[in-house]
Amino acid sequence: MSVWSETEGAGDADVVNALERTMSFVVDRLNEDKERSPCLAEGNDSNRMLGARRRIFLDVLMACWGLGTWLGVNGLYVQLPLLVERLPEGWALPSSMTVAIQLANVGLIAYAAMRRLLPRAPDSPYIYILLSVGTLALYLNSFLYTETAVLGEANRSVSFLALTFFAALVGCTSSVLFYPYLRHFRDVYLATYLVGEGLSGFLPSLFALIQGVGGNPECVLSSDNKTMEAVYPPARFNTTVFLILLGCLATVSLVSFSLIDNLSCFLSERVRPSEVAKEEEASTSESICQPSWLGVLVLMACLNALTNGVLPSIQSYSCMPYGTSVYHLAVTLGSMANPVACLAGVWLKPVRSRVLAAMLCAALIPLCYIISTALLSPSPPLRAETSGRVLVVLSWVLVCGVLSYGRMWVYGWARRGGATGMRACGAATQLGSAVGSLALFVLVNYSSLFTQPELCPAT
Repeated sequence: MSVWSETEGAGDADVVNALERTMSFVVDRLNEDKERSPCLAEGNDSNRMLGARRRIFLDVLMACWGLGTWLGVNGLYVQLPLLVERLPEGWALPSSMTVAIQLANVGLIAYAAMRRLLPRAPDSPYIYILLSVGTLALYLNSFLYTETAVLGEANRSVSFLALTFFAALVGCTSSVLFYPYLRHFRDVYLATYLVGEGLSGFLPSLFALIQGVGGNPECVLSSDNKTMEAVYPPARFNTTVFLILLGCLATVSLVSFSLIDNLSCFLSERVRPSEVAKEEEASTSESICQPSWLGVLVLMACLNALTNGVLPSIQSYSCMPYGTSVYHLAVTLGSMANPVACLAGVWLKPVRSRVLAAMLCAALIPLCYIISTALLSPSPPLRAETSGRVLVVLSWVLVCGVLSYGRMWVYGWARRGGATGMRACGAATQLGSAVGSLALFVLVNYSSLFTQPELCPAT
C-alpha cells in the first residue's frame, strides 16, 4: 500500500510525517549498501573504507584477533634463516616444517566431528581453545626448540616440529572456523580482520629485521684439529626471545577475541540472527557446484599450494646460495608483502577478474626464476653478483605480494556464498596447502633435485 493511500483524508502534517518516514527508510537502505566492505564490492557499487559506519575500537580488536591466526606459522618461517643453520635438518628443515603444518589439518576433522555431535554449539568456545593452544605452543617452543631425538638413525628436531604442529592448529582451523564466525558482524569488519591476518606475517618480519642473522658462517678448525666446523655469528637476540615476543602477540589476540565476543557495546555491529539464518539458507551446496564457484575454488587451491607448500619448501635452496642475509631479506620482506596486499584491498576497489588474471600471469615470470634458482642450487645464476642478490629478493617479494592479493580477492568473492561459501573456500585452502607441502617434502627429501652443499668441506 502506498504512502498516499495510507494518509488519504489526513491533514498536511500527517502527510509530511509519512513522507519523512518513507525518505528515512530509503536513506537507511542506501546506508546499508554503503556498509559493504570495499574488498567485497564489485564494479561501481564499492565504497571507500571511510565512507562506511564503523566502530574503530572494534576494527582494532578485529585486527588484533586476526593477528593470532597465522602468527605461529609465519613467525617460525621468518626464523628459518637462523634455524636452518642450527637444527640438524639443515636446508631441508622448511619442507619438514610444512608437513608438520599440514598435519595440523587434523583440527579440521576434529572440528567437523564436533559440529556433527553438537550441531547447535556456538563457534566461540572452539576459538578460545584454539587460541589458547597456539599461545601455549609458542611459549613452550621458545625453550624447547633445540631439543632433538634420534629417529631413523638421524637426529631430528622433534620438539620444534611437534610444537610447530600445535601452533599451526590455529591457522589451519581458522579457515573454516573464524571466517564463519565473522558472518555475525557487518561485512566491513572482514577487511580489518584480513589486515590483522596479514599483520601475523608483518610483525614477526619486523622483529626478524631488528633481530638480524649475524652474517655468514666462518669455518674454523674443530677441537680435535682434524675437521672444519661452521661457526655462526650471533644475532642481536636469539630465537628464544623471538618466540616469547610471538607468545605475547598471541596473548593479545586471545584477549582481543574475548572482548569482541563478550562486550555488549558491540551488539549494534552484529548482524541480526534472522539475517544470519537467511544467509545460511541462501548458501546451499548447489550454488557451490556452479562453474564459477568451482573455478574460484580451484584457483584458491592453486594459490595456497604455492604460498603454503611449494615456495616455503624451496626458499632455502633459492636464497641461501646468495648468502644468509639475502635469505633473511627475502623471507621478511616477502612476509611484509602480505599485509600490504590486504591494505590495498581495504583502501582500493577490487580489481576485475581479468585484471587479476593478468597479474597472476605476470607473476609467473619471477615465479619461474625462483624455481630455477632453487633447482640450480648451490650454484644459481649471478650468485656472486649484487644484481643476482637484488633480483632474487625482488622476485620473492613480487610473487608473495601478488599471491597474497589473489587469495584476499578470492576470500572476498566467496563471502557472497555465506557460511557455506567461506567453509568451501577454507577447505580449498587447506587441500591446496596439503598437496603442495607433501609433494615438495617428497621432492626435497627423497630426490636429488635440490642440493645443499657442505659448509666446511674437508680439505
